[in-house]
Amino acid sequence: MARALALSLTSPVVRVRYALNALMPHGRLEEAAAELHAALEFDPLSTYARTILAVIFILWHRYDQAIAEARRLLELDPSAYWGYLVIGSSYRELRMFEEAIAAHRRAVELSGGTAAMLGWLGLSLGLGRKEAEARALLNRLHEMTKQAYVPPSSFAWTYLGLGEMDNAFEWLDRAVDARDQLMMPIKTYAFLDPIRNDPRFLSLLRKMKLE
Repeated sequence: MARALALSLTSPVVRVRYALNALMPHGRLEEAAAELHAALEFDPLSTYARTILAVIFILWHRYDQAIAEARRLLELDPSAYWGYLVIGSSYRELRMFEEAIAAHRRAVELSGGTAAMLGWLGLSLGLGRKEAEARALLNRLHEMTKQAYVPPSSFAWTYLGLGEMDNAFEWLDRAVDARDQLMMPIKTYAFLDPIRNDPRFLSLLRKMKLE
């Protein structure tokens, strides 16, 4: 990444990749945000850069800014389902579960029902005490595995929402083994805070070389 930056410091793609792949996994969120702002100076209409910036704000626990960036993204592209994912995730962390679930449902709809979007919906359903629907979603994910790849994190998030920690850790471990990209922000996901002192969580960090 250092070589790429030296060769093309003004490339929005390089700046975004540096923020996403080199800085964010280590919790260096302020630096990541600065890189993304720089990328947007070079390409203000980049929906990719704005999506990642909105995600960084969630991980940084700056939910109002995350929602604002997500809405700017949706102004550029109303079909950008990541915008609704960001809004839903922000509302979830603000404990506004009805609003979170509604936004996640929209993300699922616009994405065509991808397993990743279903997993985030499952987390909010569980935390929002919609247990029956969360369990139905788990069944749907299991059915999807018969035909296509399903990120293990989708199961992990839903079990976390339901408060079933043994199952959640089983799937978190599978997610690391599968190189599930949604595990990259493991150090800064707010919804993982209640399990950070569990030895199994520390084992995940060691496996990811993020101690």
